[in-house]
Parts: sequence; C-alpha cells; structure tokens
Amino acid sequence: MRPNESGTAIPDKGTSNWRRFASRLGIDIRSGEWQPALLLFLCFFLLVTFQYSTKSVRQSAYVKGLGAANLPWVYLAVAIGSYPFLRLYSRYADRVQRHYLFVTTCGLISSSMVLFWWLFQFEWPWVPFALYVWMSIVYVMNISQFWSFSSHIFDPRQAKRLFGFIGAGGLLGGVAGGQLAGLVSNLVETRTNFLVAAFVLLLAAVLIFVIQRVHPVEAASVAGASGFESMEKAQGGLEIIKGSKQLQYIAGLMMLSVVVAQVVDIPFNWAVEDSTQDLDSATQFFGNFYSIMNAAAFVFQLFFTARFHRVLGVGVAMRVLPVTIALGTSAVLAAFYFAPRALLGAILGLKIGENGLRYSLDQSTRELLFLPVPSKARMKAKAYIDVFVQRGAKGIASLLLLPVTPAIGLISPPVLAGWLVFPLIVIWVIVAAKAYREYVRSFRQGLKRRSVDTEIPINMSDVSTLSLLVQALGSSDRRQVLQSLDLLSSNNRSNLVPPLLLYHEDPEVRQRTLEVLAQAGRVDALPLVERALADDDPDVRAEAIEVLAVLHGGDPCELMLPRLSEKDPGVRAAALACIANQCGDEMVAEATKTLADLMSDADSRVRAEGAKSLGAIYEPRFQERLIQLLYDRDTRVVQEAIASIRRRVARDGFNPLYVPTLVSLLRNRRVKHEVQQALVAFGEPAIPALTYFMGDADEQLWVRRALPMTISKIGTLAAATSLTDRLVEGRDDFQRRKLIIALGVLPKQIRYSVDPALLQGQIQVEAKRYLQTLADLRALGLGSKGHMNGPLVNWDSETLDPSLVDKLLGEKLETHLTNLFGLLAVRHSQKDVWAAYRSLASGNKALVNHALEYLDNTLSGEIRRLVFSVIDDRPLGEILHSAVGQFGVKAEGRVTTLARMLKGTDHPTTQENHLALATLYSVHTDRVEELYSQVKDLLNRKTDPFVDETAVWVAQRIGLVES
Repeated sequence: MRPNESGTAIPDKGTSNWRRFASRLGIDIRSGEWQPALLLFLCFFLLVTFQYSTKSVRQSAYVKGLGAANLPWVYLAVAIGSYPFLRLYSRYADRVQRHYLFVTTCGLISSSMVLFWWLFQFEWPWVPFALYVWMSIVYVMNISQFWSFSSHIFDPRQAKRLFGFIGAGGLLGGVAGGQLAGLVSNLVETRTNFLVAAFVLLLAAVLIFVIQRVHPVEAASVAGASGFESMEKAQGGLEIIKGSKQLQYIAGLMMLSVVVAQVVDIPFNWAVEDSTQDLDSATQFFGNFYSIMNAAAFVFQLFFTARFHRVLGVGVAMRVLPVTIALGTSAVLAAFYFAPRALLGAILGLKIGENGLRYSLDQSTRELLFLPVPSKARMKAKAYIDVFVQRGAKGIASLLLLPVTPAIGLISPPVLAGWLVFPLIVIWVIVAAKAYREYVRSFRQGLKRRSVDTEIPINMSDVSTLSLLVQALGSSDRRQVLQSLDLLSSNNRSNLVPPLLLYHEDPEVRQRTLEVLAQAGRVDALPLVERALADDDPDVRAEAIEVLAVLHGGDPCELMLPRLSEKDPGVRAAALACIANQCGDEMVAEATKTLADLMSDADSRVRAEGAKSLGAIYEPRFQERLIQLLYDRDTRVVQEAIASIRRRVARDGFNPLYVPTLVSLLRNRRVKHEVQQALVAFGEPAIPALTYFMGDADEQLWVRRALPMTISKIGTLAAATSLTDRLVEGRDDFQRRKLIIALGVLPKQIRYSVDPALLQGQIQVEAKRYLQTLADLRALGLGSKGHMNGPLVNWDSETLDPSLVDKLLGEKLETHLTNLFGLLAVRHSQKDVWAAYRSLASGNKALVNHALEYLDNTLSGEIRRLVFSVIDDRPLGEILHSAVGQFGVKAEGRVTTLARMLKGTDHPTTQENHLALATLYSVHTDRVEELYSQVKDLLNRKTDPFVDETAVWVAQRIGLVES
C-alpha cells in the first residue's frame, strides 16, 4: 500500500488480487513461499489420498471378516509389532538424508501394496489382520516423515502460517481417497484399490524430490531452543524424549489422543458392521464417510485453523479436540437414552468431529509443538512418538477395551465408550495445559541464548579451633572477620582480638572491634582508640567516644570538651558531634563555634569533616548549617553533606526542609547519584514533593527527567501511582522514556499492581506513534534508502543516503519500540521481554522467529493485538494498511508529511522541534517549493528559539527574506 496526497491508502502494484483473496480465506502465503507451500500441499494431498483409499479397504475387510468386537486384539498387535519396526527405522533414518528416506519408504510401501493385491484373491482370515497391522504402521510413518520434512523447510513463524494451508491438502486428499475407494470398489474388485494406491504413493515420492530440488534446506541450519543440545547426542528417540519435558508432554498428548480415538472407534465400527451387507458395500460406506469427514475438516482447516493459531494461539487450539469429543460423546449418550433413532447420526457426528479435527487443527497444532526442538533430535523423537508411542497407545486402548468387549452383547458400545471417554478427557486437558507451558518455556529459553550460629558453645580449649578463629581475623572477607569477632567475644576470648583491626578497611569491622575492646576492658588499646576519633566513618567515631568513656571511666562531655581545640579536624568533628548530642547548653555553644570554624575553613577537607560531623548529630540541631553546606563550592563537601542528610533521615525520620534543595542538586551530575540515594532514604513521605517537582514546568529540564528513577527506587504503591499519573499527563518524550524505565525498576509485586487498563492504553499510544512514524518514513522514500530489518530500519549504503529527517524518524521509531517493550516489561518477565526485544532488533531470522513465537504465546487479548500490529512479520504494506483502519494512522505523501512535521503542534516536544529543524534543512537542500510559504509563516510564530533561528536562516537562503 502507498499513500496519495490526501492520505488515502492505495494498493501497491505488487499486491495482487489473488493474494488479498487468499488472505481473506486465512491463507497467509508471502513472497518466496508459494512454490514450496503448493508443492507440499500437493504432496500431502497424494499421501492422504493413498491413506484413505487403503484405509477404507482395511476397515471394511477387518469389520466384515473378523467383526468390530475383535478390534481390540488388532490394536494390541499393532502396539507389539511397532517396537521392532521402530528400532530398525531408527538405525536406518540416521544414515539417510530426509528426502531419500521418504522416497525409499514410499517405494517399499508401494511394493507391499502389490503383495496385498495378490493375497486378497485368497480368503485367508489372517490377511485382513496382517493388512490392518501393516497399514497402521505405514500411515503413521508416511505422515510423520512428511511433517518432519516440512518442519525443516519452514521456520516456526512460517510454519504457524503455512501448516494450516498444507494440512488442507491432506483433507482434500481424504475426500479424494474415500471417493477413489468407493469408485474402484463399484467398478472393479475392491482389491484393485491397492494397485491404484501404490501409483498415488509413487507420485508423492516424485514430488518430494522436486521440493528438495527447488527448496533445499540442511537440517543443521534449523535452530532449536537451548536446553536440547545434549539431546543431539542421544542414540534413539526414547533417550531424546527422556531428556526433554516438552517431548514428554507431546508424547503424553499423543497417547491420550490415540486411546480416546480407539475408544470412540468401537461404537463407530459396530454401527458400520450392523448397517452394511458385504465387503464392497462396507468399503463404499467407509469411502463415502471418509470423504464427508475430510470435506468438513477441509472447510474447517481452510477457514479456521490458521486464524485459530493466529488469534487464539496454540494453547487454545490444543484443547479444541478433547472438548469436541466430550461434547460428541455426551450427544451419543443422550441419543441412546432419549432418542434411539438419532443414535447412528450421533455416532457418525462424533466420528466426523473427532477425525476431522484430529487431521486438521489438532495435527497442525501438534506439529507446531515440535518446532523448538533441534532438527536431528526432532526427527528421531517424532519417529518414536508417531510410531511407537502412537502404537503403544493403541495397545493401552486394547487393554482398556478387552475386559469390556465381552459385555458388548449386554451393554451397547456407546454406553461403554462413554464410561471410558470422560475420565480420559479430563487427563488430556490437564496434560495439554502443561504441554503449552513447556512450549512457551522452550521459546523463552531460546531467547536467553542471547553462616555459624554464635550462640552454640565451642570448645575453646582446642588449640586448633582458636588458631582457626584468630587466622580468620586476618581474612579479606568481612563476614569471616565479623563472625570470628562474635565467636571470640561470646566465648570470653576477647583478649585474643588484636587492636590493629581498627585499621581494617571495612567500617563495620572497625566498629565491632571497638565494641569487643570495650567489653574486654582493653586499656592497652587506648592509643589506637584515640586515633579512631578521626576515623572517616562517623559511626566509628561515635563508637570510639563511647569506648574512651568506658575505658577512662569518666564523663564523655568532660572527656571531649578539650578535644574541640585539637589540630586534627577529624577529632574536632568527633568531639563536636558528641557534645552536640549529649552535653549542656554551655558546651553546645562551644561546639557551635567549632562547627563555624570548620565550615569557614579555606581547606575543603576541613569543611568536609564539618559536614561529616553533622550526620552524627540528631535532628533538628544544625539543620540550617547542613543545608548551607549543600551549596559549597567543593563537590566533596557537598557529597559529605548529602551523606549526612541521608544518615539523619534514616535515623531520625523525614524532614521536608531538605527536599527542595536536594531536588535542585539533581542537575549536578557530580552529586546526582548521592542526591538520589538521599531522597530515596526519605521514603514515601517525600513522594508528593517529588511528584510536584517532576511535573513543574518551571523546574530545570534535567531535574524533571531525573526524578522518575528517584521515585521508582522508593518502591512503594505511592511511587507507582506517581509514575503512572505522570506517564498519562506528561508531554516530554525524554521524560516519558525515563518514566517507563522507572516503572520497570519497581519491585515485582508493585509493578504487577499497576492497572492493566492503563498499561494497555499506553501501549496503544506507543503502537500508534510507532506506526505513524513508520508511515512517515515510507512517505519520505524508505524503499529507496533502506529497508525494514524486523521492526527497525536499516539504511542501505549502496542506495540514496538518508536525510537528517530520515535518520531522526528512524531513531524515533526505535524509541517508540523500546517504550512499547518497556511497558510490556512492567507486567511480564523483565528478562524475557528484553531478550525478545534484542532478538527482534538483531535481524537474525531464527532469533526473530523465536521472539515472535514467545510473544505470540505469552501475550493475550488486546495487548497481543496491539503489540503484533507493530512487530508482526507481515510485509510493510500490509502493516500500514491495517494501521490506517486500526489506529487512524495518516498515510500521506512526501510533501504533506514534511508540512506536518514543519508545522508541529501548539505545544511541541523536544523531539518534534528536532524534526522541525531537520525538515527546515530538507526544505532548503531539496528545494521543496511547496513548503516555502510555511517557512515564511514560521518567521512569525516564535515558538522555539532554535526553530526560529533556523527558519530565518533557511528563509534567507531560499530568498524569502533579505540577508
């Protein structure tokens, strides 16, 4: 789609009528996909034609020859006979390329059809039994090999779109196969079906060779999710399945599906046996029934399967078949008890629903579950599940049915089936839910590859124990040192603590050492304790004063007063803090003089000691002096003053007096980090003031932009409310980005409390802005300057160079995408969402597909629709065509787009002003005469100094005004 000047969407030349018609049918096949998709469609058509033409003969021969009541015996035989066949196949499959393996298998099966054509001329009772067992294995092998081959042709995103279309070919094949069986049985002998089927199968083999030739794909190129790498080395399917929960759940689903199908099959075959007379009539009945069943399934596959996967997702699709069988079984039981004449119709309806969905929606969905598994492991695991697990499930079904088969004469098969089906359905639904969670986890994994109790008595008479504790005092690990100090102190061995620990680099160790020395009365440590009065840490200083008072046995005030005159500013500051907190007014007056001397000293290190001492003084004393120090010319002094405020607030509680000054300091990048920590220490009481400053238009711009992260670190519900309110009201694009980041930093439980409706509204805003920017880029000629690499723009160096406007729009596009994912991360796993973002932005097709599949199965409802309107892997024209109707995006021409950017808004943001500047420059360089009048209008608007100045410069260059 391209826009005209009026904004009306015009279809692209490359978008043909047949493609739009196919899209309305739910067939989404894109450029380069038609040839392999059609060939696979035709190949699957032939395979299933073969299957249903022979299946009609197989069922009729067994039912008429051995009876429907004996079906459980053949189910058991199929289960037992599958294992040796699987072992042989597993060895052979590793040595042969996929397409050769498929062709060889088709050749062997065709030969067996000729053999059965010959055997059917004799009425030996074991022939229908052998045919049933052999064909049961053959059908599964053919279908398994076909889907394994197909899953290597397409990636997960393509498979989700195309498997429904390809599966529809099989459903048409079911219609054709059923009619073919009935037609051959009516015209010639029923056994001739085997020869016709052999020919059809050979045609399918030829098509596989053609597909491999036109679309060769090596298995090694297919990426799988992490966590499966060790499976590649597994020797067989069973070992692979044991190593993967995902494959175990798939196997469980297959087993439950087959068991339920076999249970449902008993009343169906009983009804056919009862309503037909001979082999030919039974074959024709089965053929017509299979045709009707597959026709209904074809319609469902064509119109609903792809939409099911795209709109409702894999999780819902997995539950459709079990729910349908439960409803159908309920209808059969109701007919049996209340409307016997409708019983046959109910049984046929149940079978049509069960088989139709099994070979359409359910099969396509089950194949999608295999996609996260690496290619080689996938091939073996599918073979094991499709052959052994499926056949084993028939064995389990036979074990369930054999005990109740003798009761068929007494109890009707529909009643027996109903007793067994409902418990199995419940288990099936539970396993489906777990399989879906594991499926999503696999894609998430793929995205990602991008102390001793001191109260316990210790034997201190043991020299080894004491030696270890003393050695631990010299450890570089503070935890070991603190633990040893506690153990020695609690066990009366403080005399072993060396006073030299007062030189330890960790302040907590120094403080704890002082406590231990005081408890032990270590007078020998007095000189080192005296030195601790000048310690860098205020808490250590305060502890040193207490220890000195204990060791000297005197009044701390009398002890500290003489130290106000010490030369060392650290000691003076320690004495000042002690006197201010503990002493009378006369002494406090002396301390105040000392503080004034410290604050007025020319040496910044002395002023810093004064600021540090204020942190140890209780509120509200000297608070005005502390605010005064926040304006000091030296950064170190300001940092110490901020740290003192932080200590005061943490100890004494909220003081609103400090907030305005601290907020103003956020513009200073040298102290911004310390200011944020101090404001966070104020806690929730500071949020109203911070919210006010965040939205104050008169506040300095960079201060407003720094406040969202500050509020977020407070981490309460009030903080979340403040951020979301501002997110809705604000206009500053840069602050909006900061607000979204801040919301993502909130604690998980707080993030998850944010109103989902509010987030959805903001995601819609970002999606619309992204799509409008994308439409603008296209209007300015994106196709001739670059291309879309996922949801972002790549500029092509070989073509025209992008203009400044193009580059700004490309950056704007990335900003909106980042904002959108930031909003998603508020309510979803941060790691997974950003891993998906990095994968989408990488341009690597395999990573992009993993990300899309993860998001497709994680998001739901309106949010999923909004996000995929931006990131979906549809062609650019389709995305913008949808955006016009969904978001009201303006699809305009180049001149109209530039005019809108030049005009801006009544209250333009910084980003809009930048675009206006770049647009002015483009008007000058590209001589866009249509916009000269608008440039002239800008001369009188006076909205932004930079825009005004640039408008004057451009007007002079293009001759609108004199220089």
